[in-house]
Amino acid sequence: MEDNERQQYDRFDSLIARHRGLIDSLCTRHALGDVNRCDELRQECYISIWHYLPTLRNDAKPFHETAWVVWHCRSVFSHLHYQRRTLHFQPIDDNTTDTIGEPDDDRLGDILDTLAILLTPHERRAFYLMAEGYSAEEIALELGIKHRSAVLLRHRIIEKLRQNISKQQNNNL
Repeated sequence: MEDNERQQYDRFDSLIARHRGLIDSLCTRHALGDVNRCDELRQECYISIWHYLPTLRNDAKPFHETAWVVWHCRSVFSHLHYQRRTLHFQPIDDNTTDTIGEPDDDRLGDILDTLAILLTPHERRAFYLMAEGYSAEEIALELGIKHRSAVLLRHRIIEKLRQNISKQQNNNL
């Protein structure tokens, strides 16, 4: 192991030793008492600190060092929170088609058709592609539009459907 690598490891170890309590308390607070979640968050914080350690100045004052550690931990929490909120679409390929069962009746198709009535023909085509599991990139290729336009189209479709469902629920009250 080179001297430079050894110095990097030593710098990381000493930084963690100085701020271990702070990192633990931030992770515990963010995990809301879930021990396993806290361990995962702590690990993610350590990875982020290790990855960005070269950006921390060697002559940083203790206050700046503490602020840097807190900032990276909060950045980890924010990224993980955002990842949990986003929908993860799984494309259907030859390996996953075997795991999808044939519907006994076409209730899902009826529901999709009912929802699609509200949409324009262009939106309807994109909606059916979304229902089939196409990604925004694949929808863009299929419809001949830009990727960003497909993302916005998908967002508008979802928002339009949400608003209509909300109206229907309010009318039924």
